[in-house]
Amino acid sequence: MNPYTSLWTGVTPGDGPQEFHLVLLDNGRTRALADDVGRDALRCIRCSACLNVCPVYERVGGHAYQSVYPGPIGAILTPQLTGVQSHDDPNATLPYASTLCGACYEVCPVKIDIPTLLVHLRARDVDEDHDRHRPTGWGAAMKAAAWVMSDGRRMGVAERASGAGRLVARDGQIHSLPFPGSLWTGSRDLPAPPKQSFRRWWKENR
Repeated sequence: MNPYTSLWTGVTPGDGPQEFHLVLLDNGRTRALADDVGRDALRCIRCSACLNVCPVYERVGGHAYQSVYPGPIGAILTPQLTGVQSHDDPNATLPYASTLCGACYEVCPVKIDIPTLLVHLRARDVDEDHDRHRPTGWGAAMKAAAWVMSDGRRMGVAERASGAGRLVARDGQIHSLPFPGSLWTGSRDLPAPPKQSFRRWWKENR
């Protein structure tokens, strides 16, 4: 039986409830149905096959998706059902939580082409982001990361500074950080930085 529906054959006169109430909950599905590409996500039967093979879901877990639909199917279904309010909306980043390896499509029993839908939603996110001219937290973080990673010396300084994370780590994991790091650790752990970076190891051994 499809998890979304339950079926009753009714009652006989004088036996059982005499009234039947049917509640149809749209919850954004009409909007998803209007998308010629995105509507395929509505065929999901919640079998969890895509969750079992997804390398990203395996690492970050269900709570990181902040939705009742986690994993690959959640990455394409949640943004369509709940909508995306802005580029900083967590739902806007869900389609990017994938390596596009295609494992989810291979195991899907109803053949939902999740990788294609992820690319479709990424493109739609870019096209519909009318506020891109205004600075956002996500944009600022990406610009900062690009500035650090574009220069070897700056990257080396950042690697050494990240070692301070070991001071708050327990059992090899960082469980909580102050803002803005709390936006990450609020729903997932962060691996503690290694005692020796690859860059330092290379310098000492090569």
